[in-house]
Amino acid sequence: MIGSPNKFGYQIEQFYNSRNYSIDDFILSGSFVIARKDGRTLLCHNHKREQWELPAGKREPGETPWECAERELKEETGQVVSGLSWIGVMKLVNKENGKEKYNPVFTGVVEKLQPFHENEETDAIVFWDGEERIGEVDEVDVALLHKIF
Repeated sequence: MIGSPNKFGYQIEQFYNSRNYSIDDFILSGSFVIARKDGRTLLCHNHKREQWELPAGKREPGETPWECAERELKEETGQVVSGLSWIGVMKLVNKENGKEKYNPVFTGVVEKLQPFHENEETDAIVFWDGEERIGEVDEVDVALLHKIF
């Protein structure tokens, strides 16, 4: 296991690096995006869950994992990235009910900061250095960032 379970019971069981696997090897759930600018990672504050999170979300019918990543990033943060790259898949397991999910993880660089507008899910964004105290950050996201960086 990697990191601690989050408050919803999910924990990273394994990370499958894109160098060793094909994205087609997995039945995928929604996409996660690690968007970086000046060495910091973009997080959004989910006001419903009252925590900071990586931009992520479920795939729409007919949507590719890349399209999902781009859409969720734009919807939740207003940002776009250049060079969106698939870096792997994280296997999440819910410690309470045993449910498993395989989420593709993408990275990209925010070249130019776009205006942020509050939306139904997100009320703020921040570029986080991984150490600054900003409040509660989802444990799965912290574990993923430690694994990647």
